[in-house]
Amino acid sequence: MKNYFTLFAATISLLIISCNKDQKLISEIAGEYTIQSIINYNKGEEIPVNFQTGKIFFENCEMKDEGGGSCTGWFEFDGLQKVTFQYYTRKEQGAKTIKITNPNSFKEPIILGYYEFKKEGNLLIFSGKKGSEGSSNGVSFSEYSDIKLIKN
Repeated sequence: MKNYFTLFAATISLLIISCNKDQKLISEIAGEYTIQSIINYNKGEEIPVNFQTGKIFFENCEMKDEGGGSCTGWFEFDGLQKVTFQYYTRKEQGAKTIKITNPNSFKEPIILGYYEFKKEGNLLIFSGKKGSEGSSNGVSFSEYSDIKLIKN
């Protein structure tokens, strides 16, 4: 009985530590950024992105829903209407990841997606996660983006 309790306590501790690490990633990216560049890809082919100015904002919040993300943000291009989105962050296999989803209508250029990210000074770099079409597990990421942001 004592071994079961020890195993249970260790499992709970591991879950709490894991969640705290994911939560810390939010504070790393929270804030407003100017979009320096976006490169959209479809099946490996670069698609031109035309915009003069762009901003993106990530709320500093507490994640609640692992599936869809409970943190919110927005983006806008060329002073047009802001588009809101939801996001969540994870540490997966040593990489920092973010998934951006949008309950609103889709808008070009592609911002929504699944990214690995890293910070280099004031620069935040999102590298779109890509995969093969028709892969054995049914997952396909034929459309993805690479995004560079500068903290305001």
